[in-house]
Amino acid sequence: MGSSLQLFLALSLAMAAILLLGRLLLSWWVMPYLAYRKLKSNGFSGPKPSFPLGNLNDMKKLKNTDSTSSSLSTISNDIHSTAFPYFSQWQKSHGKVFIYWIGTEPFLYIADPEFLKQMTADIKGKNWGKPNVFKYDREPMFGNGLVMVEAEDWVRHRHTITPAFSPANLKAMSSLMVDSATNMLDRWTGLINSGHPEIDVEREIMSTAGEIIAKMSFGMCYETGTKVFEKLRDMQITLFNSNRYVGVPFGKFLNPRKTLKAKALGKEIDALLRSIITDRSSKPSTGEPEKDLLGVLLVENTVDGRKKRALTTEEVVDECKTLFFAGHETTALALTWTLLLLGLHPEWQNQLREEIKEVLGDGKMIDATKLGGLRKMGWVMNEVLRLYPSAPNVQRQARQDIQVDKLLFPTAPTFGSMLFP
Repeated sequence: MGSSLQLFLALSLAMAAILLLGRLLLSWWVMPYLAYRKLKSNGFSGPKPSFPLGNLNDMKKLKNTDSTSSSLSTISNDIHSTAFPYFSQWQKSHGKVFIYWIGTEPFLYIADPEFLKQMTADIKGKNWGKPNVFKYDREPMFGNGLVMVEAEDWVRHRHTITPAFSPANLKAMSSLMVDSATNMLDRWTGLINSGHPEIDVEREIMSTAGEIIAKMSFGMCYETGTKVFEKLRDMQITLFNSNRYVGVPFGKFLNPRKTLKAKALGKEIDALLRSIITDRSSKPSTGEPEKDLLGVLLVENTVDGRKKRALTTEEVVDECKTLFFAGHETTALALTWTLLLLGLHPEWQNQLREEIKEVLGDGKMIDATKLGGLRKMGWVMNEVLRLYPSAPNVQRQARQDIQVDKLLFPTAPTFGSMLFP
């Protein structure tokens, strides 16, 4: 009896091991190789992948080579080659449209506006989706927030959030923005006067933007906002670390420490935001809902005769994470690049100073309704966003086969359009 049981267990373990190996063989080599052959026969070129990592090793090597060879003494507007040296090199070899692989996931790189226009001309919105590989990978940071949901859920989330960014609301919050920016500039003045000529401008602006988002959108105190901000930054570093195996089936198990750290940080941030939501919800109602982002997210609507929120508590937490992270970083990066370019072109500093005096006066009291009159400021910001877009690419996953001329792009793979000039 004992020997029969041992034999049964041994056979069961052997079968489980064979099934696991078979699944690994299929997901790591067989299926991606067949997909690679199909895409190649459909007319797509690109760097040759090495499964199961695809082109991840090539991307890492080219990035490291570029970072060691590039010089910080020269400033170039060709940020695309600096930030994405692998795309720049592959574009020279394969043109502005090619396939590359993140793990076993194929991505179509598009830097040709005409090709993109043809590709999307007859495709309805429902036939595009957010890339599954990033949904799974970045779940601790964004959850089911606006940047990850799609279709009817996206419409519901967008409809709920939009009122928080009405012109009237933004105008009412302008004094908070001015206060935080003034405090930052006063801090810089103090540092310079005390003999510190160098200031980490990016870090300062990032911190100030985070403070503004915390106050304006969620009514957080400085300490709580800083705590959430620091944990989100720590998660960003963890999630975007180059040693991770994004797109590789079972890749999370290849680097368990990073995976567990990201999950732990996600839970800590969720708990912090949930406590803020609970405190806000438990406050006695004054009859008029607060008009910041959190107040808008917590508004209850009458559905089937019952009061019900448009978003669940978990969805509210995810939107808070999404807006806190995406809202402060994109703004801060754009402002940092703006200051760099103005430093390189002092003649534009003078023109902007003159325009501000002309439109806003002495600057002691800023009328938000007059900001639209800063035409030259708008030119400068548009040029900064053209040269250094805060979101350098847009990625979508095809939900149906797409034909462009003789090229057939099948369902499931992701395409990304680059926004650099």
